[in-house]
Amino acid sequence: MNKLEALRLFCAAAETANFRQAARDNGLPPQAVSRAVAFLEQEFGDMLFVRNTRSTQITPFGEQVYRQAKAAVQQTDSVFQEFSLNERVTERGLVRVAMPRLGYSGLLDGVIARLAAYPEIVLDWRCGNELRDTDRSQIDVGIRVGTAQKDDFIVKNIVPLTLVNAAAPSLLACLGEPCDTADLQTRFPLLGHLNENTNSIFSWEFADGSEFVPSQPTFIAPETEHLLAVAKAGRGIGQFALWQVRDEIRSGSLKTVLPKQTVVLENWQLYVYRPNRHRNTARVKRVFDALVGVLEAWLQGD
Repeated sequence: MNKLEALRLFCAAAETANFRQAARDNGLPPQAVSRAVAFLEQEFGDMLFVRNTRSTQITPFGEQVYRQAKAAVQQTDSVFQEFSLNERVTERGLVRVAMPRLGYSGLLDGVIARLAAYPEIVLDWRCGNELRDTDRSQIDVGIRVGTAQKDDFIVKNIVPLTLVNAAAPSLLACLGEPCDTADLQTRFPLLGHLNENTNSIFSWEFADGSEFVPSQPTFIAPETEHLLAVAKAGRGIGQFALWQVRDEIRSGSLKTVLPKQTVVLENWQLYVYRPNRHRNTARVKRVFDALVGVLEAWLQGD
């Protein structure tokens, strides 16, 4: 077995603590990681992992190996990325990118800045809440909100979906604060976020497990930016992903309503993905890494 490739798979297993996930991330069958780890354990004469049916735990010896192996793999990759003809050739050409409307105007600017050293990468940038299956099959890199489908994709989770209710201070000064979700539903003007796939309004969800669909919304739109504009104008209360209203809440143009009912949906993530078929295509990896970097910087407030 190739020793460098074995170290690469070992590092992936150490980082995920899951042999199956490490194999999927590298576009390989699960037994490939098991074989690589067994090969290294035989080479080193010591155990790298302790595994049972419920967990995979790296050993203290494995942690020592990981620190050096990670550095060796990264150094080797950097040499090939800089000097390999194949890498230079595949850093040219079209990369098709798709995402929902996130409400972040700086995303494209940030990606362009991070790709400044690769002027021959051409972006096909598609932004919309509705993508047909035929469209998805043509996508090279994408952003989605939901439960990641990891079998056919390399996925980087950015942040779980946190739903927060927000309104303009002027509206709350006029109507007061709702005392609970029932009061919110019956006494306050609510905004409807339209699901374009079903042509229906998204349900509002709360930390106490309750949910409802606004029965008489004062404004309906699929685009976050339009819902935000109406909320800031004091025309209604909206439920948004936290990342969509973070800046407005910080600036005071919006205020959190029923903050104890803010709900974190751990199974729903904002994530970046790329199909396994592109795992060795340099230009796709460049765009993937740029999207991850910009989103992480944005959500950290940088």
